[in-house]
Amino acid sequence: MHGVCHCNNCQRRTGSAFGISTYFSISQVIEKRGEMKTYAFHHETQNHDQSRHFCSRCGTTLYWTVSTLPGLIGIAGGCFAAEAPFDEPTVSIGDGNRKSWATLPDSWKRAELK
Repeated sequence: MHGVCHCNNCQRRTGSAFGISTYFSISQVIEKRGEMKTYAFHHETQNHDQSRHFCSRCGTTLYWTVSTLPGLIGIAGGCFAAEAPFDEPTVSIGDGNRKSWATLPDSWKRAELK
């Protein structure tokens, strides 16, 4: 899954109107390196546990896991190098919380958070 999320949680995580998230099977991740710190919390609204891993030197959120998505790892879109860009997102998550000025292509799937 590759999309943008408009939930308040992602807005706070990125300091922006939305977060770009790409999910992979944990087995697809071949290396994690560098010193990282972890911030873990229970998301009351979505009733799941999240564990965020970020760079201890610069504070960038690198990846996270969510208890309701077992076996998957979310990687922040900004962590991908410009030399290896990913495809255009295809889904807008929490679309009802999207800022009115943030327009997206009509072809994108819209999904609401439960």
